[in-house]
Amino acid sequence: MKAPVKAPMEACGCGEDQIPWMLAKFGLFGTAGLVLAVLVIMILAGWMLGTVVWLIRRRAEGTRAPDTPGTTASSRDDSGPGELGGFTWRDEDP
Repeated sequence: MKAPVKAPMEACGCGEDQIPWMLAKFGLFGTAGLVLAVLVIMILAGWMLGTVVWLIRRRAEGTRAPDTPGTTASSRDDSGPGELGGFTWRDEDP
């Protein structure tokens, strides 16, 4: 006599079949903790990437030769060929 053939497991629309695997395995607090841990790791990775980009830009800014000795990039007058090149701010109305 042959053994009865079992049908593949199908969701019946109730009970454990509706619970996601991770929630069923780790529970509510374990799943929430895992999601929060992944979120914190992503935030830290973003901060690290931002820091690396900032350090690379700072190093590239430091290797450029300044226009005049003793001035930094922030204290120089940026009167480039832009739309507002040579613009100076005045407090009084024209």
